[in-house]
Parts: sequence; C-alpha cells; structure tokens
Amino acid sequence: MANVQPHRNSEFPVRETHRIPALPGNRMEMSSEGKGWRDLYTSVASEQSWSATIGGVDHFCLAYCVSGSAGITRRISGSTTPTRAILRPGYFGSIPAGAETDWRVEGAPQVMLLYLRKTLLKRVVEQVFDDDQRRLQLRPILGEAEPLLEQLSLAVLSALRASGTDERLYVDSLAHALAVQTVYALGEGGNERQAVLAARRDISGAGMRRVIEYIDAELGNDLSVVTLAEVANYSPSFFARAFKRHTGESLHQYVLKRRIAHARKLLMGSDLGISQIAAETGFSSQSHLTSAFRRHTGRTPGALRRNRG
Repeated sequence: MANVQPHRNSEFPVRETHRIPALPGNRMEMSSEGKGWRDLYTSVASEQSWSATIGGVDHFCLAYCVSGSAGITRRISGSTTPTRAILRPGYFGSIPAGAETDWRVEGAPQVMLLYLRKTLLKRVVEQVFDDDQRRLQLRPILGEAEPLLEQLSLAVLSALRASGTDERLYVDSLAHALAVQTVYALGEGGNERQAVLAARRDISGAGMRRVIEYIDAELGNDLSVVTLAEVANYSPSFFARAFKRHTGESLHQYVLKRRIAHARKLLMGSDLGISQIAAETGFSSQSHLTSAFRRHTGRTPGALRRNRG
C-alpha cells in the first residue's frame, strides 16, 4: 500500500476572506466556518443597499445570487471605468484575487460567496490544463449566468445547510469540480477539450484496490480527496468522479457506509464505549455517529448493542 499520510490541510483561512460590510440591514445567515472545509469557504448573507471599498485577498471569489435582485456597480482597482449590471437569482459576479474593488449595491439580494483556495486553482491548472498559467487569469464577471457553476453552487448551498461534519469529503469533491469549471469557463487560453477528455479517464484496478485498502485502514482519520487521489496515483480534480464511475457510489457515500459498517462490527464484537467507537470510526462525536447510524440502519448504536447476542 502506498505510504501516504492523511491529508491535514487546515480549514479554509476565513480571516483572509471578505466579510459582508457591517451596515444596517446586512445580515450574515450562515457560513462554512467551523465545518472543517479545506479548499472552499462559503457564506450566505441578506443584504440591503450599500456601498464600500473591499480590500484585496489572495483567493478568487464567486458571488451567486440566491434570491432577490440588485443593481450592481463595481470598479476593480487599476480600472477607470466601472462595470454595471443587474444581479438576478441564478446570476454570478466575482471578486478577483488580490484586487481592491469598489462596490455599490442597490437592492435587497440574498448572496452566497464562494471562495476557492488559490492552491486549489493552481493544482487544477497543473493537473487538468497542462500547467497553462494563462488559465489562472480569471475573467471578472458581473450579472452573468453560468449554468454548470450554478449547479455546483446549489450543491454547495445544500451542503452548507446540512448539519454535522460528515459532508467534508463531499465538499472536497464539489470544491475541485467548482475550481475546474471556474478555470474552464473564466480562464484565459488553453485547449477547451482538455477538461472533457480528462473527465473520461478512469482509475486502474490496482489504484482502486490501494484506495479501498487505505480507506479501511484509515477510517478513524480525516480522509480527503487529495490524500485518496495520491494513493490512487490520480489527479484529485477528477478522482471523485472516476471513483463513482468505478463503484457506483460517491466517495462520500462509500466512506460513510464503511464507517457505519465498522462501527456496527465494534458495537457487536467489542466492549468499547460508543464515544470511543465514534472516534475509532472517524465520526466527530457520539451524537454524530448516532444520527448517521440511525439514518442508515433505522436503529441507534445503543439499541443495536442492547440487542446483540
């Protein structure tokens, strides 16, 4: 089995992201802070009319209009001409990485911000787009529809609304897909067929066996798409998609199923406490194990243990 250490990337550096301006009527509704998401930070806020200058940060940001609408005027530092557009539900704007921007918002939209870690975008360009550095020059957008980005953004929103932390592998996959589509749709230069061709590659049988063995051996650790892709010797950008094509299950679903199966085995065949079993099988807490176990088996861990034998 490959000697790969569990991926320990810290949570996305929230302190480096923009915050909604602290103005009357602006309200942060939810964010991914504290969820352990590694390559993506997202937040949802309800806004009223405002204007402000937002300082530059290192990470590219997509702004997706969830509901409501607003007239937007944006000027990117270095540009003398502002851009104006209507932001409607399903439409996007963007905040370029490293650039100070001036904004004027007239309306009451509900907006989701999605920050992609810069190292993720670099990795995608290296592995999917033949390290064509032009692709990192992302075209700024305002009031534009991007159907595939919208589908991925809505999936992120659904994960953000979910309780618990067992969606991290799923969000890893979404972040990679979102990064690939962002570079594909907004990046400069390159061969437009590369992403499609890369998506058709499959994991070898030997690589798949290594991944399955590694998952079973490391269930108690914080598994990530990056780590498992390294085990398979495969690009993480399309690893999750190829895994599902190979197994018929998403990576997130497969790992959760294996964790529940191992927890069931320990409940039936050991005297470990339920909280210890939760830690041994990669759940964040006993309550996390209990809710996942009940959802997938119809019983709680305690009920299963009481009825064993």
